Amino acid sequence: MRTLGILLAVLTVFAAGSGLTLALWRRSGAILAAEFFGLAWLLGAGVVSALLALAGIGLTGGALFAVVTLGTLLLGALGVQRLREGARIETGWAGAPAWEKWLSVIALIPIGYIAAVTFRDAMNWDGLLIWESKARHAFLAGGSLPAEYFSDATRVRNHPNYPLYLPFTELWVYLWIGDCDQTAVKAIFPIFYAAAMALLWSATWRLSGRLWVAALTALVPLFVPLMADHGLGLLQSYADFLLGSVYLAAVGALLAWRLKGVEGAWPVAVACAALLPWIKQEGMLLLGSLVLLAALVHGWRDWKRTLLFALPGIGIVVAWRIAMHSVHVVDGTAFQALTLENLRANLPRLGPIIYLMGAQLALLKAWSLLWLAVPVALACLAAQRRREALWLAVALLVPLLLDVIPYLFTRLDLVFHIATSLDRLILQLSLVAVLCLGLALEGSRRPPAPPGA
Repeated sequence: MRTLGILLAVLTVFAAGSGLTLALWRRSGAILAAEFFGLAWLLGAGVVSALLALAGIGLTGGALFAVVTLGTLLLGALGVQRLREGARIETGWAGAPAWEKWLSVIALIPIGYIAAVTFRDAMNWDGLLIWESKARHAFLAGGSLPAEYFSDATRVRNHPNYPLYLPFTELWVYLWIGDCDQTAVKAIFPIFYAAAMALLWSATWRLSGRLWVAALTALVPLFVPLMADHGLGLLQSYADFLLGSVYLAAVGALLAWRLKGVEGAWPVAVACAALLPWIKQEGMLLLGSLVLLAALVHGWRDWKRTLLFALPGIGIVVAWRIAMHSVHVVDGTAFQALTLENLRANLPRLGPIIYLMGAQLALLKAWSLLWLAVPVALACLAAQRRREALWLAVALLVPLLLDVIPYLFTRLDLVFHIATSLDRLILQLSLVAVLCLGLALEGSRRPPAPPGA
């Protein structure tokens, strides 16, 4: 029965995400099967967690479970209707030689490896004390977090003000199996990893048009320690890798819209951008980076469309802030106020911050050669006069620059704070870094056609 519950929880998440993905993918050609799989899971988890949070304001127990289940089924029915209306899903293998198809199958190796070792490690630290603890508390309270949870000063170390994307996805599994089983809930993490690899493969294929490039790019994360299973990743139930997965999906969609004229990719990028602050607080920094990237990719003249791109994400940030204020959340902030006075006082920290960031990026036991190869890849793209060189550089450098701000205003010991958090911030950008390597591997090509050409 427990296995059946996990399966039904996963299928309802996919149902919700499939309907939303196909609804967003309008006025376009076929969506890639890998692209569809990755977006359906990531967006579906966002829909389910948001439905649980919203419906949980007034409902608990069976009523809450029934309402959210009905919502996922209705979205699934919407997806079926879109398929009947002519929405197409294709593999992307048409016309490719057999050796490239087999190479694409080999790209499944990292997914199989992560699935095999998922249950080797228990949840720890943030995965247990911040994310899973919220899911457990909500399950024991009938499916929603009571207001007193957020105002309880004894829970300040559990960061009650953190968003609910991952905790309530875990809660959905708990509700289906009827128990708080940490081993059972870990079954969703290989799916998150598979979604990330599917989106990495599809983004590389869509932008390069070469199956062998996409397949080799999808193999790269297996050889980067912190992207595989060596701590602070999905195996320990952290949220940073899946935050990076959504960021990759948004960046890839923006580039596909601009370089390949895929109209459906723009609303997909908007949805992914809005999802970022619902996953983790650092998602607000990534949202800001995406808005700048969208302005560059789209062009500065039509500023209204760029504003519309940003509004859903800003709406989620504001709504969450209002919700936290209404329940009088206890915020054990480790940061000073963002004032000019504090900025002037903390500017001497800038040199050590940049030095420690550089040291972390060059740490071979954490990243192998990934971040040493990224500047070379960007230089190769620039030498080929490809516009994505600038856009990918913005997608990587702007978040790194924004990450300096929290360290400038931290109340904690600077070295300690950087040592315990910087690797996770870099992990959020690593999938986009791998995409850079893949596109550089492609080599030179003809100038891209404008959208709609």
